[in-house]
Amino acid sequence: MTGHRRHFCPLRAPMLCVLVSSMLLAGCATSGSAPSQADDGAADAYTQLGVAYLERDNLPRALSALDRALEINPRNAEALQALALVYQQQSEYELARRYFQQAIKSAPSFTRARNNYAAFLYQQGQFNAACEQLETASHDAQYANRAQLFTNLGQCYLAADNIDEARKRLLRAVSIDPRRPRGYLLLAELEVSQGNYGQAWEPLQSYLQLAGQDPMALEMAIDIAHARGDHAAAANYQRLLNID
Repeated sequence: MTGHRRHFCPLRAPMLCVLVSSMLLAGCATSGSAPSQADDGAADAYTQLGVAYLERDNLPRALSALDRALEINPRNAEALQALALVYQQQSEYELARRYFQQAIKSAPSFTRARNNYAAFLYQQGQFNAACEQLETASHDAQYANRAQLFTNLGQCYLAADNIDEARKRLLRAVSIDPRRPRGYLLLAELEVSQGNYGQAWEPLQSYLQLAGQDPMALEMAIDIAHARGDHAAAANYQRLLNID
């Protein structure tokens, strides 16, 4: 079994799971007063156009539309964070960092931007800084993707080798939404990494029930079953692995 960092998404379950797609269009988080209602509407329209191009990986057109949005309203937080995502994809990391920070400064309660900034920081290997952003984001009790956010936070603490905090956040994630499989897999991996095979068994079973029998999870199940002395279960999982 490989180390737990392999599962820090982007985008199998994008970690710090970058929330682009339709969620970027779910309302514009801006701060400060716009020059006029018409200008604010125009900035939002250019932002949504830019996001649409970003989703299609048409980065030059996304950049052009988002630049136009920010010419109209330089404090449009949605446009700022979308621009950060564009620069991140273009490997312009300092520009990406700058625009993520501007988005959060413009709208401190913009939880999605914090989550995406944390994903960026994680990608840069700045695990403690990523965890700090996610801790702040986790205080937003109204955030629609809170279970995913706590899973991201648990994964972040795993990367930072803070096992106790990782376990707490992953348990919180599966309590918020017991139907999300990724938290269970990370919990199982965490316990295996600590030699707690008995504690790893239950979350792994939950993962297999929810996500199906993927080879990586089956390999883990084989290892855990052998460690627990349940060689019959290990043989059964080995058969399933061979079938797959």
